[in-house]
Amino acid sequence: MQTFYNGTNRIADAIGRQQARIDKLVESGTDLQGNPIKATLDNLDREMYLSPSDHAAFQNQQAKATNAERLNTDEGLLVSNALGEYHNADNGGWQDGIGLATKMIITQMISELLGK
Repeated sequence: MQTFYNGTNRIADAIGRQQARIDKLVESGTDLQGNPIKATLDNLDREMYLSPSDHAAFQNQQAKATNAERLNTDEGLLVSNALGEYHNADNGGWQDGIGLATKMIITQMISELLGK
């Protein structure tokens, strides 16, 4: 995905790739182990739940990474907007409408940032 300054948004690109994988599994009706895909996706979505303290930690880590220029502005905004200003218990701590692919990629990215 191109941004207004001709940079790339690595997070948006990764979300697109992850969504394509999820879409293929949904089409097949089963996960990689042959289990019904709906149950697997529901379980994954529950695993992406953020507690209020997790939500705050994710927002703080995103801000630090953006300030340190490990994330560009578009990437930082994407993460911040996906999390939302406040913990939203109705969508597992994420902003309304945020899907599984986005939750998975942002969770992975924050885990990698915290590991460094």
